[in-house]
Amino acid sequence: MAAAAADWTSLPDDILFEVMRKLGIPDLLNAGAVCSSWRPTYTSLRLPITDKSPCLLYSCDADADDDDVATVYSPSSGATFKLRLPSPAFRRRYMVGSDHGWVATADELSNLQVINPLSGVQIDLPPVTELYHVESFTDDRGRLMYSNQDNWMRRHDPQWLPVPYHPQRLRLFLYYRVTLSCSPSAGSECIVLLLHRPDGELSFARVGDRSWTRLTGIENLPETGYRYAFYNKNDRLFYLLNCLGSIHTLNLNGPSSPVASLIFKEIALWDNPNKSIAVTPRGDMLQVWRCRDPRWVDTPVRFPLEDCDDVYDPCQELYTDEILLFKVDIDGQKLVKMDSLEDYVLFMGFNSSVCLSAKDFPNLKAGCAYLADDAYEEICVNKHTWRELGIWNFKSETLESFGDPPYVLPWLNWPPPIWITPSIY
Repeated sequence: MAAAAADWTSLPDDILFEVMRKLGIPDLLNAGAVCSSWRPTYTSLRLPITDKSPCLLYSCDADADDDDVATVYSPSSGATFKLRLPSPAFRRRYMVGSDHGWVATADELSNLQVINPLSGVQIDLPPVTELYHVESFTDDRGRLMYSNQDNWMRRHDPQWLPVPYHPQRLRLFLYYRVTLSCSPSAGSECIVLLLHRPDGELSFARVGDRSWTRLTGIENLPETGYRYAFYNKNDRLFYLLNCLGSIHTLNLNGPSSPVASLIFKEIALWDNPNKSIAVTPRGDMLQVWRCRDPRWVDTPVRFPLEDCDDVYDPCQELYTDEILLFKVDIDGQKLVKMDSLEDYVLFMGFNSSVCLSAKDFPNLKAGCAYLADDAYEEICVNKHTWRELGIWNFKSETLESFGDPPYVLPWLNWPPPIWITPSIY
């Protein structure tokens, strides 16, 4: 006589509680969705994330011996918790973007993936060699190398020769940032927009594509100069910010050729400071200019780069010394300087900037920007040096700390910490 199937739905609450307490975050989320009788126990555990405000994803100094573990810190709840991520190891990734709860990372072969840290789901994007200007080869020692066919440099210097890169170094020089149109769980509906060298060119792919499509020869769309992009779900357009302050919209939704429009003209004479766009809950578009000041360190330290012949001697660090706020007046084609952030809160870094109302998140500091380091020009030459994190107070014009442990645990400089808005989808 066959044994009766076990009825897991009727497990005693105390046993179920103890089992769920020992689960990692992804397994706990799955357990809570198994059946309605398990849901109350799952709810009673209460994840440390209590709202939809951004959290900092970083590598904690206390986990220096465990490359797979990432730490998540919520400034809103003050909670810190750990996540174990799938291969490749978290400590060996380079963070180049985050949207919709997913993070875009580059592995040590300089190939891109998108990963949801909470669910652990990971999706490979087209390989780096599918970009129009990257080729692979083996050197005289039989090692994999990449060649960057920089047409921009060739136009300016006919004698210029392609630069060879070790696989784990190319990612530092090649990628500016990645922007997603929606959650990659939507499959081919998700468009991945990549800003990359040379000089802020654009390529895109849909989740599931095998190659990158270069955006070139598009009417009303210059081919270079882009440093920031975000996707507006309301009009289903990408907004592209040029290093000189101009803004273009880009429609990649239709089956026909991409459509672009210039909606805001250039207003800056130089490409510094770093510029980004944020949209307030009221719908106002802001340009945010982050000014950094290089400071020389007293005792330079030499850091070997893995599997590379050369060694960098980092001797300066970049500090934010001013952030300028402007409201973008599309009709008047001008920027209106703002004296304060009012009751808003900004989250800035390699993520798509997030602007929230402090009234909805009372534990966040109103009129402040929560900063993570996105100085890619510095990261690409000084991978292991100090990364800037903190809270920019617009009133005092100073950078404040997140707070002492246990609120936020000490972070490592690699990979660069990044803001995520947690989601299980």
